[in-house]
This record gives sequence, C-alpha cells and structure tokens, in this order.
Amino acid sequence: MAPADASIEQNAQGIITGWSAESEALFGWPREQAVGMRSHLLIPERNRERHDRALASLASRSEHPIDRREMTALHRDGHEFRAEFAISIEGRGDALRVIALVRAMTPDVRTEAAFRQNERYRAILDQIQDGCSVVDLRGFYLFVNDAFCRIFGLPRERLVGRNYRDTQNPVRHVRTFEIFNSVYRTGQPVTYEYQVTPSRLFIEQSISLERDPGGKPIAFISIYRDCTARKVAEETLAGAKEAAEAANRAKSEFLANMSHEIRTPMNGIIGMTALALDTALTAQQSEYLLTIRDQAHSLLTVVNDVLDFSKIESRHLEIESVPFGLHELVRELIAPLTVAARDKRIDLLTAVAADVPPIVAGDPVRLKQVLTNLIGNAVKFTQRGSVTLEVGVQEQLEGAATLRFRVVDTGVGIPVEKHEAIFEPFRQGDGSMTRRFGGTGLGLAIASRLAQLMGGRIAVESAPGAGSTFDFTVTLGTSRTDLAQPAAASSASAASPGGAGAQLPARILVAEDNVINQRVAAGLLAKRGHQVTVVSNGREAIDALRAATFDIVLMDVQMPDMDGFEATAAIRRLEQDRGSRVRIVAMTAHAMTGDRERCLAAGMDGYLAKPIDQRALYDAVEG
Repeated sequence: MAPADASIEQNAQGIITGWSAESEALFGWPREQAVGMRSHLLIPERNRERHDRALASLASRSEHPIDRREMTALHRDGHEFRAEFAISIEGRGDALRVIALVRAMTPDVRTEAAFRQNERYRAILDQIQDGCSVVDLRGFYLFVNDAFCRIFGLPRERLVGRNYRDTQNPVRHVRTFEIFNSVYRTGQPVTYEYQVTPSRLFIEQSISLERDPGGKPIAFISIYRDCTARKVAEETLAGAKEAAEAANRAKSEFLANMSHEIRTPMNGIIGMTALALDTALTAQQSEYLLTIRDQAHSLLTVVNDVLDFSKIESRHLEIESVPFGLHELVRELIAPLTVAARDKRIDLLTAVAADVPPIVAGDPVRLKQVLTNLIGNAVKFTQRGSVTLEVGVQEQLEGAATLRFRVVDTGVGIPVEKHEAIFEPFRQGDGSMTRRFGGTGLGLAIASRLAQLMGGRIAVESAPGAGSTFDFTVTLGTSRTDLAQPAAASSASAASPGGAGAQLPARILVAEDNVINQRVAAGLLAKRGHQVTVVSNGREAIDALRAATFDIVLMDVQMPDMDGFEATAAIRRLEQDRGSRVRIVAMTAHAMTGDRERCLAAGMDGYLAKPIDQRALYDAVEG
C-alpha cells in the first residue's frame, strides 16, 4: 500500500486535538507537544493570518465538502516543503471537528493530484473503450479508468493507492518491473502482450513515460486492450494451419505409398508384356498383348497425372532450364501420337516457322508434357479432319525468344461456358454419365499450371462443332554459346542408343526383392546380351560384390533386411578399402519429388523410376 497520509484533527479555533504517527514523521513534532498547539504553527509565519481566515470561513459554511489545496508547510526544524491538505469538517457548534489529511507534494503526489483535480480529463479517460492506468515511479496506482476495472474485473477502490506488485502474480509483476525500467531508462514506449492467468484473457499493453513541464519523469501511463478475440483467432488459425499441414503430409505419404505400390506391379505388367512381345506369337496373341501394353501405359498416365498435380499443388515441382533442340522435341512428341491419329484416320500436322531457333534453353520435359497433353486431347476429341501444331516466334528478345504454340483441331468443340471449367482439376467439358470420352480431368489443369510455371498461360478459342484452338506462349533462352552441344550429344544418342559400351556385354548385379521385377530386369538385360546376377536384398548385394566383380549395380530402394540406401552406404565404405568404385543406379518405384535427389545424395550414380523404360534402362547400363 502507499504510505498513509498524515492525519491532524483540530477544533473550530484551530487547536490541534489529534495527531497521528504519520503527522509526527511529516512535521517533526512529537504527539505530546503537537496536541494543544495552534495548527497555524505548521505553516510559515507569513501565511498564518490567511490560514486562520480560511479556517474560519470553512467552519461557517452550511455544507462541508472536502477542500483540497496545496500549501507551503513548515517542519519543526524550520525547513519548508510543499504539501497537499485535504480538509473536511464534521459536526457543528462545539462538536465541530476539522480533519486535515496531509501529504508531502512529491512528483508522484503532484501527478495524482493533477489526475484527481482534472475531472474533464478523467471523464474522457473513463469513456474510452481501452483500459488506462497511471502508476507513479514507485509503482502505486494513481488512476484507473472504468474500462480498466471492467477488463480486469477489479473495483477502483482496490487499485488506487495500491502497488501494482500487490495486484499481479509474481511472474507478471517481474515482467512489468523490467518493462517499467526499460521505459524509464530509454524514454521509449513499449507494447507487449500477455495472458492473465488462470483466465483466458489476453492483454495488449502499451506503457509510456509521463513527464512534468520541466521534462522530469513523474509517472507511467499504460493503455490496455483486450486482444483475447484476436489471440483465439490466431490460435484457431494456427491449429487449422497445423491440421492442414498434417493433412498435406498425410496426403503426400499416401501418394508416395500408392505410387510405390502401383508402380511395382505396373513394372511387372509392362516389362513382362514387352518380353512376351519379343517371342513367337500368333496375330491374336500379339493383339492381346499390345492391348495390355497400351492399357497399362494409360493407367500409368493416370498415376503420373495425379502425382504431377500433387507436386504442383504442394509447390514441389521445379522448372529446369537446360539447352535442347526444339525441332527434335517436336518430332519426339509427335511420333507416338501419330499412331492414334492414323487409327482414327485424321491428319496430324506440324508447322514450325522458319525463324524459330533450333536450339533453346528451358524445361524440355515440361514443355513436351504440355504439348503432348494438348495434342493428345485434340486427337481424342477429333473424329474427322486434322490436328495441327503450329510453332512461331511472337517476340525476339536479347538472348531469348518468346515462342507461341498453337494446337488447332477440327473436333467437337467446347461450349463457351465450359472454357474456364476445363482448366480446373477433376473437371471436364462433359461431366455427364453418358459422356463419350473418359479421363481424370487433370490433364488440362496440369498443362495450365505448367504453362504458368514456365511464365505462360494457356488460352482456348472454341465453339461446339467448330473445333478448338489452344495456344500459349513461353520465353526460352537463345544466347548461350554451348546450346549446340546437347543437340549433338542427343543426336548421337538417338543414332546409337547403347553408346560406346553397347557392343560389350556388361556384368550387372540386380538387387530387387520382387520376383516379377527380377524376371523383367533380367529378361530385358539378357536381350542385350548382358550377364545378369539377381539378389533379393541389400545384404545379398554386398555379399555378391565381395565375391565377384560387376560393372554396374541396379539397386532397388525398398527391400527387406537391408534397403538400398543402407546397402549403397556399405558398398561405398567397402570400396574405400579396395580403392575401386562400382556404378550404382537406383531402380525404384519411389517416383515422388525429391526421390531422385535422395538416391543421388545416398551415393548412387543414377536413377531409374519404375515402370522401367527400356530405352532409359539400356542408356543407364550401356551409356
């Protein structure tokens, strides 16, 4: 509590009749001497006559409100000091008593008096919605407004005159003390948040320093805002964000597991079909196997679409920038689509403008994916006529060119109201149960997002029965001096898929736990004349490498007993003693974003995703 005021009682004639211990401490007179003397002896002699007149005037009033005034007081030892006198009168006639509560006018008391006397200022503070308090330099509350009392649920009489340490829990008052010190030391206001425990009340408090006209610090003014609603909303949002992230992680894990579980049998289906097609077959058997192969690739396309869309949505798909031959890319993407177009007896045409640079820099895989999707859709929805891919230069820049790709068909067309919907995931132009064309509804959504990632945008012009035109632009680099080198290397690779080592049989160790995939890998490699040894896990692979020499290891990642990562690490440690290194290529159904990088970081030299493409397998082994 704040120090008690000095209490002095006197009669109507100004004779002191009551004297408190605080009065003795303030004025220096012991009680036995003070009681019975005139009260005007407590002020300088020059003011005593005026004091007596004021006392008589107070005693003669019919009403006796408390009279507050600041006066110069006199200590017993003769020194003067300023003090505030709060004078009240009780009783009448001979029973009249004059009671004065006196306190020295320190800066803290002046501040309190100013707040008490400025009723208009206090009324304004009581009207604001935020809490407000004034605390003197010793920590005693001088003023609190109505909002402060409402926020904290405390009556004003329990606060004013008490130290903040008595109204806060120990942890909070230590924090408050530190902030008071900081504000006093720097003169800069501080805003911070805290929870009023054990309740769910959250407060944003701003503390600033109050100074007197001379610039001397006299008090701390605090503004309090109830921010519980905002904090609860932030916690709810954080919880929702955490739940969304957990759901996204669960989705990614599910997709990764499903990708692995689907790709493993798909590798067996496609691989065994390829091996069977190389055997002596009747026409009917060949037809059946070709149908199985085509349907398996269709299923794989669906799986890849779902995975690609997941990568795009989670922003895990990155666009590369590498040099490639644009004309060669067009030839490669058109070749497989020509078969489907020929089967439907429609023309599949290309028109590449003469000024299109032959070598550019960008992401050939994603560009090819977008164009393949657009042309594939055009072929699927065109029953007669033609599908044409047009490539032209929209703008020639310094070191780059903006190319425009247009896919024009004479197909069924798309209603105007469906133009936006076809680019949304899992939406199709015809979503009815009687639609003629199937699909996941992801192809155009993926193509649109890939185009955006490459800095372009797919647009469509179409109407029912009038065909469709899809076009987009992409800016590709053209100024790098080494752009021609990959083109030459690519041409050489196309002419001789096996590379320099294709004529020599390689000694190959296949580490694979799935029996069907073992047979697929061994069968495909044996077709090329390679010597193949098959083991079922990483531990057997290490034993095989200790017993014999191999040119390359095809390493599955997920295997029992010892997986591919553990086996690769053990092999690399073994090689440190031998001073030799065998080439290890991952051959895995793990085909999500980052799987290639994890394999390479584990010490592997290459990466093949299942289902295994024969060309990629032979390039990895023989290149």
